Amino acid sequence: MTDQQTTADPTALGDPPPRPAKGVRRLYGTHAQIRSGLRFYRVMAIITGIFLLIMVAKILISGSLFGWTFWDGYELYLGGTTVGGASNIVGFYPADSLQDARSASTLIAQAHGVAYVVYLVAGFRLWYMLRWGAGRLALIISGGLVPFFSFFVERKVVGFVARDLSSTATAAPRY
Repeated sequence: MTDQQTTADPTALGDPPPRPAKGVRRLYGTHAQIRSGLRFYRVMAIITGIFLLIMVAKILISGSLFGWTFWDGYELYLGGTTVGGASNIVGFYPADSLQDARSASTLIAQAHGVAYVVYLVAGFRLWYMLRWGAGRLALIISGGLVPFFSFFVERKVVGFVARDLSSTATAAPRY
């Protein structure tokens, strides 16, 4: 082979990025990916917290928690038809006086449940990318279960992420 026949290998990938030193913490994502996950987590924490507060307020107003009754036997219903045949859009009625109606408390509880599941996915994604311990995962999980707690946990998680991002080197993009 002559010098003119040798060409660069087209399959050569170049030098790999340097490996982190021993004891240096590695994250499972770039800073941009982690900030994006944090933004998604924050939105879901606020939505979950708001739905939980609405649900707790509804429980307290309806008296189902302590046996208090403000509207004895009445519930806010959406849609349906009254026993007399009148169409209902939104109104307070006794439970047995409507057909095919949806209770507002049921809809609020279902919306909170869906939002909580998405909140858990967002929290788990953030927890995984930052390689946190089980205690922080438990903190994130509890954020959507206790009223007002999701707002405090969200602020705490933002502080954890900011501290972790500032203390670790920027990772090389993987794709």
